[in-house]
Amino acid sequence: MLLACDEAGHTGPDLLAKDQRYFAFASVSITDEDAWALIAEARKAYPVQMPELKASKLMGSNQGRRLVSHIVQGIEGKFAINAHDKLLALCGWVFEYIFEPVYQDNPRIFYQKDFHRFIAMFCYLWFSDENSEAAKALAQFQAYMRSKDIKQAPILFDFSGEQTVPQPHPFELIRRFATGHKETIAKDNATIEQLTSDRGVWTLDLSASGLWSHLNHWGKMKQPLSVLCDDSKPLRAIAADLAGVGLEAAIDRAKALFGHHELGWEFEKPLEFVDSRAHPSVQIADILASTTVHCFSNGLPDGMEATGEILDAGMLKDSIFPDFDRVDLGKKEAMVQYAVLYELAATAEGRGTGAPIEVYYELAEQGVASGDLSFR
Repeated sequence: MLLACDEAGHTGPDLLAKDQRYFAFASVSITDEDAWALIAEARKAYPVQMPELKASKLMGSNQGRRLVSHIVQGIEGKFAINAHDKLLALCGWVFEYIFEPVYQDNPRIFYQKDFHRFIAMFCYLWFSDENSEAAKALAQFQAYMRSKDIKQAPILFDFSGEQTVPQPHPFELIRRFATGHKETIAKDNATIEQLTSDRGVWTLDLSASGLWSHLNHWGKMKQPLSVLCDDSKPLRAIAADLAGVGLEAAIDRAKALFGHHELGWEFEKPLEFVDSRAHPSVQIADILASTTVHCFSNGLPDGMEATGEILDAGMLKDSIFPDFDRVDLGKKEAMVQYAVLYELAATAEGRGTGAPIEVYYELAEQGVASGDLSFR
């Protein structure tokens, strides 16, 4: 199976870049020959003065949007996309690099219960409150993950406030947890440079996770993959991890954490990095990714409703976008998650119940169901 891949909205490990809120990664199963023919057909129907088609420019005119729609319709069912709100993606890393190091021996319960999504959404929600420190805290967290120097994130790791209310804000509890376990967290994250091919340079970058999703998606077809990618420093840095022992370890870990079993792929030949100007299949992948970013950033243009439906049908389930129901403390599921977070923060400060986290989840679920545990 031939695949061409490209991305849009890339800002490297800086996920707080204000001028580009969204990221998208696209793959398309098409040969260069068929891609040439489709592009030629689209250009004939909707002429544009552009040596290499770029959706970021095409979406600025009616003629360009018609050309994009023609191409998307021509590859319907032959592509995949995942897209992310980059701020929420960064908030997701908070769980992985602050909570998971503390429970690294068995973090599965948190993923089973979607606790990681609860943490991500509260960081995301609190970020937009101008009276909170979340914006500064996340900027510091991002700086910490670049440097692996815990002193870069004092808001998270040096919290010293007294608990003044019975039910502290969840973001305060996150800070209490991080401060209580900062030595464990710092020690574990310091190993990233030794354990990864890119030496941790691209730790927060979304390109690798995007490619991972797409290779697993197409791998379900049980055909060897021949993959072209537009040249990318982050992907070059991790290319060696996409086969062999490193890949097997990553797949085993994903299966253990999430229970997914249809993971993995086989390469026909090593991943190739190419110049998109010479590969129209990669140009089409760029059109998919860039159109997706444009639509999330600016809204779906009038007249492209059918195109939007086709793009939506190709969207992978692991795209990252807000779900505010997860943080509605009027809902039972969110009440349970808050109770668990409170317990984790209390344990970090040496005043928890001491119950195993699986047992505490059961107690919290029973308390919420019975009404004994409630929020005012």
